[in-house]
Amino acid sequence: MEERVYETPVKPEDIMRICQWMDEKSMEAITPKLLDVHPNAYTYTKRLAEKLVADYYPEIPILIARPSIVTPAYKEPFPGWVDNLNGPVGLIVGGGKGVIRSMHCNSEYHAEVIPVDLAINGLVALPWRTFGPQPLDIPTVPVFNLTQSGLKPVTWGDIVNMGKIATYKNPFSVMLWYPNGDIRSNKMVHNLCVIFYHWLPAILIDFMLFITGNKRFMINVQRRIHDGLEVLQYFTTREWSFKNENFIAVRDSMNDLDKSIFPIQFEIIDCLDYINTCVLGARQYMMKEDPSTLPKARRLLRILYALDCVASFSFYALFAWLLVSCSDTARFVLDSATEVLTTLPFVRSLK
Repeated sequence: MEERVYETPVKPEDIMRICQWMDEKSMEAITPKLLDVHPNAYTYTKRLAEKLVADYYPEIPILIARPSIVTPAYKEPFPGWVDNLNGPVGLIVGGGKGVIRSMHCNSEYHAEVIPVDLAINGLVALPWRTFGPQPLDIPTVPVFNLTQSGLKPVTWGDIVNMGKIATYKNPFSVMLWYPNGDIRSNKMVHNLCVIFYHWLPAILIDFMLFITGNKRFMINVQRRIHDGLEVLQYFTTREWSFKNENFIAVRDSMNDLDKSIFPIQFEIIDCLDYINTCVLGARQYMMKEDPSTLPKARRLLRILYALDCVASFSFYALFAWLLVSCSDTARFVLDSATEVLTTLPFVRSLK
C-alpha cells in the first residue's frame, strides 16, 4: 500500500447515482460484483471516498491520512482508554473471557496497528506540515499512511503471546472458561476448533438456559464474534507492506516541543506494557469492571485453570478409551507396548 491514491473501477459519482434510484434488493444483488477484491463495503467505500476528494485537489487543500488498525490509547486521554469492541479490542475481551478459543491467523505476519491518540496526533501534525507556514509543494494530493511499518515491527504471534501474559496478570471478573485460546494458520484446523470450542459450547449453554427457563444468548454472541473475526481475519491472514515515507518525513520535521505535545514516535512504546494497559482499559471502560475486583478475578482464573486441566485430561482419557475399545490395532499397539515395558530392567526391579 503506497502513499498514493488508487484508481477505482467505477467512478464514485456513479455509485452515488445508482444508490439514489436502485432499490435495496437490486443493490444487494450487484454488491458482490462491485466489491470485487474488497472484503467488505467499509474498505470499498473508503477507496471511493479517497478518489472523490482527490479529484478536488488542488482547488481545495486536501490531504488523505490512512491510519492502520486503531487500538486503545497509549497515553491520552487515559492509558488504555477505548470506547468500542472493534478490531483487536474485541479479540482481547473475547479471548480473555474464554469465549474466543481459536482465530485464523498467521503468527509470522506483521500487525499494522496504531494507538488512537498517536493517530489523532498525526492528524493534527499532517495539515500543519502540509499547508502551514511552509507548505509542501506536492503536485498530486498528499497521502500519508499512519502506520508503524518498519519502525516498530511486531507480529500477530507476538501480540497474542503478550496478550495472554497481560490477561493472566489482569483477568476479567466474568469468564466463561479459562482463556487459553490460540491462533491457527490452517483454515481447516481452525474451522474444526471453532465447531468444538465455539459453537458446541454455545449450543450446550443455550440448551441449559432453555430448559431452566432463562433467556438464551450464547449462539447470538458467537454469531457476532464469528462475523467480527471474519472481517479481522482478512487482514491477519495476509502480509501487508505499507509505505510510510511521507508520514516519517512529517514526523522528523517536527521540533522537540511539538514532538512532546503531539508524540507519534512508535519506538517509545513498550509493547508488553502497552498491551497490559489495553487489557486494563478494556476491563474498566468497556466491561465496567472496577480495578478493585482484580484479586477476586485472579482467584477465579486459578479455579478455571484447574477445571480446564481436569476437562482436558478427561477428554483425552475418554478418547483413548474409545480408541482402544473400538480398534483392534490400538489394542495390539497397547499390548505390544506393555510387553516391551515389562522387559525393561527398571520395571522388572519394581516387581
